[in-house]
Amino acid sequence: MGIQEEQPYPPGPHGSLDGDGKGDHDQPYRFGGRPRASVPYPFNTRQYARLLVFRSRVQERLERQNDSSAAA
Repeated sequence: MGIQEEQPYPPGPHGSLDGDGKGDHDQPYRFGGRPRASVPYPFNTRQYARLLVFRSRVQERLERQNDSSAAA
């Protein structure tokens, strides 16, 4: 058996259920989860806080622009 030939894995508790020889420890990924204070993934806590501050500043600026255009 050469180095590049795939070696068969013995059946049993070791290895993989799909035959790749890797452990099956993956958890299913849940798509569509929105970041929130308790779970800010994909951001770390500091990035999420900065994002919230930035969002509030943008909203405030848009409100001021709408108020000035409505007054004119």
